[in-house]
Amino acid sequence: MPRQRRYVLIALVLQLAMVLLGQVSEFVLALSGWFGMGIPLVIGWLYSVRRGLSLKDASVGGLLIGAVGAALGLLVAIPLSGGDWSLLPLGTLASSFTGWLGAFLGWMIKGRKEPLKE
Repeated sequence: MPRQRRYVLIALVLQLAMVLLGQVSEFVLALSGWFGMGIPLVIGWLYSVRRGLSLKDASVGGLLIGAVGAALGLLVAIPLSGGDWSLLPLGTLASSFTGWLGAFLGWMIKGRKEPLKE
């Protein structure tokens, strides 16, 4: 995890900031689902592009970037907003996917280090 630790931490801080901002801003609260998936998408992409990783490393990093930030952000957000706990696995899964997607797109754009199997 040392390679992606910084990016996981950045995504976590942004997710928590979004949760706290959502408590004072109706706009942020209304778009928190989109922001919650957009943050790992962008951070996953940045992680993959800046590191120039293999597909495996980019994928694992993107999944972690999405999962950690979303899970901890939702653990804070659900009690604060009185939301339903069933959102925790769904939101974590969705953000994990978008973190992976961002890392995959970054891997495709940056220049693959390994060919796709045809």
